[in-house]
Formats: sequence, structure tokens, C-alpha cells
Amino acid sequence: MSRLSDSPATVEEYIALRSAAGLTGYSVEAATIGLGATMHGAWLRTETGRLIGMGRLIGDGGCFAQVTDIAVHPEFQRQGLGRAIMTELMGWAEVNLPKGCFISLIADPGAEKLYQSFGFDFRRGMGRRIG
Repeated sequence: MSRLSDSPATVEEYIALRSAAGLTGYSVEAATIGLGATMHGAWLRTETGRLIGMGRLIGDGGCFAQVTDIAVHPEFQRQGLGRAIMTELMGWAEVNLPKGCFISLIADPGAEKLYQSFGFDFRRGMGRRIG
């Protein structure tokens, strides 16, 4: 059984869950900076405290926000936990972000239907990584 937790991911948990879920890895330095800039996080933990799912909102909190780090450990996928994470994040955004704030995300192939169910639509964009 899992539940939303007030206990955010540690840097080590964050790196481990991203890796387990097949997301891009980050250094301890990058993860420390990134987690520190979390506007709001949704953290799913088992009853024993193991981090099994997460998602974050980042951004300026006024004009722009971005959904990032939506990850569920493979042992717990296909149980509606990604939806629970998005429900928490979007519920918080509706209450705490100003009207007109633009929320974006980058979805891996196959996740489009989940995000569309929360009102996201397709846009064109560009991006790059440093290094």
C-alpha cells in the first residue's frame, strides 16, 4: 500500500527512483540544486517509508510552472499511482498558482493520455541539455 507523504525525497532517493523508472540520471550536485527549487512535490511512500513515486512542480510560480519528475518504481506501475501524483500536483496548482499561469511538461511516448486527461494538449517546443 502507498500513500502521499509530506516527506520529500532525499537526493539519494530521487536519483535512485529516477534510475529505477528509466529516467535520465543526474549528479548529486544537480539533484541537490533541482530538489531545492521544488515549488511543490508529490511523494508516494510505502507504509515502511520507501519512496515509490514522485512528481514535482517547478517554475516561477506566477507566469510559468512545469510538471517534472513524474516517476513510479516499476514494481508499482500500472496501479494508478501516476494519476494520483498528477491529481495532487494539479490540485495544488489550481489552488496556489494565479489564473493564467502556464503549466507545461514534456511527456515520454505512451504517457500522453494521462496528461491529456488533466487538460494538457500538444504543443511544439525545443530544448537542450548543458554539456
